[in-house]
Amino acid sequence: MLGKFRHFVDILKRERVRFLIERNYSLVLSRLRKKIKKEKIRVVFYTNEPQKWSYESVYREFEKSSYFEPIVVVVPRYRVHIGEDSTRESLESQYAFFEGRGYRVEYGYKDGAYIDIKTFQPDIFFYLQLAEIPGVDSPFIVSRYALTAYCPYSYQLSDYRKQYLQGFHKLLYINYMEHELTLKRFESYKKGNSKNCKSVGYPKLDVYIQDNADSQNKLKSIWRDSSKFKIIYAPHHSIQKGEYNKFRWGTFQNNYELILNLAKSTPNTTWIFKPHPMLKQVAVFEGLMTKEEVDDYYNEWNRIGVLYDSGDYFDIFKSSDLMITDSASFLAEYLPSHHPLIRLVNPEGIELNELGKNLSDCYYNVTDNEEFLECFDQIVIKKNDFKKEFRKNKASTLIDFKESSAHKIYKDLLLRLKK
Repeated sequence: MLGKFRHFVDILKRERVRFLIERNYSLVLSRLRKKIKKEKIRVVFYTNEPQKWSYESVYREFEKSSYFEPIVVVVPRYRVHIGEDSTRESLESQYAFFEGRGYRVEYGYKDGAYIDIKTFQPDIFFYLQLAEIPGVDSPFIVSRYALTAYCPYSYQLSDYRKQYLQGFHKLLYINYMEHELTLKRFESYKKGNSKNCKSVGYPKLDVYIQDNADSQNKLKSIWRDSSKFKIIYAPHHSIQKGEYNKFRWGTFQNNYELILNLAKSTPNTTWIFKPHPMLKQVAVFEGLMTKEEVDDYYNEWNRIGVLYDSGDYFDIFKSSDLMITDSASFLAEYLPSHHPLIRLVNPEGIELNELGKNLSDCYYNVTDNEEFLECFDQIVIKKNDFKKEFRKNKASTLIDFKESSAHKIYKDLLLRLKK
């Protein structure tokens, strides 16, 4: 009986929060509809990990508009703030990443404390990710003075139900989704779950419909020798055990030495090592390597190839010849390059959803080192990529080549503000 009562109380609390946040958004929207008639709407992009930056095209779309004024605010991840993670790049390097690309950027953290986000006077507030956000910058608090929005930084290809039922998503003003199938799945888990959702495509993929040939040619120089067969090795961080690992996709613990040795011993290849930002921290935490050993491993990649940890990575995707990864999101992000991908599959990993399985079929899936080496030989040595045409045809199901995702977001917000 007590359990049922507590459940009832929880429901009442959630409904109370939902009522309050919807009232907040209604008041903010009313204010912004008046403001847009006489001055620009300020759009704040709140980021704590530039490697996951997903709003390049969205920022540029707002930047060229006479209605909006975009700005990037950089902060550290919460675990960095409380001293639990010392592996991240400095706040200054985050700032430099955006400043060097011509963004208007401000620090959201000073003297060991987060700056009140109201200081930057946001009208619309885009989150980069839902992880490690201080409570004062949660959607519930920010809704008091801004409309909150979110585009996933990774393509949602897992069948992880909880991912679609988290409170963060429900508290947003608008949750932009990358595919109609994502929206339908979101709704199927619970009626009304997609109330604040809209399918607009995936902003990261806008890079494939933009004319950036000059940038692509310039970044080819990042490869040690672009005349050789160019390979990206991009391991995921999900090698954790137990409750710390929702997905269990990671295979790094089984093949990290093998792949490094393969890179050293295979002539006529050149490599980029692009690890997930959390991999170094997790490898140490799980006891796979010491801090010194993981640093040595990363340095060894930088000695024989290139260690790449920038958030601006689509040019290396397009200029590469092959990707090796156990990441799910890259199944979508790499597909429009039309290049082959060897997917390192952890048999214990959470299943892909319908869309993920569809994309996985475009690639070469291996479950152990023996299969991997056979597949590597077929693609790299024998140049046998028999799924190439299949991938080309599948790419059109991910991207609307007539209109970018960024423009859809821009039009949607403008329409809401000018009603």
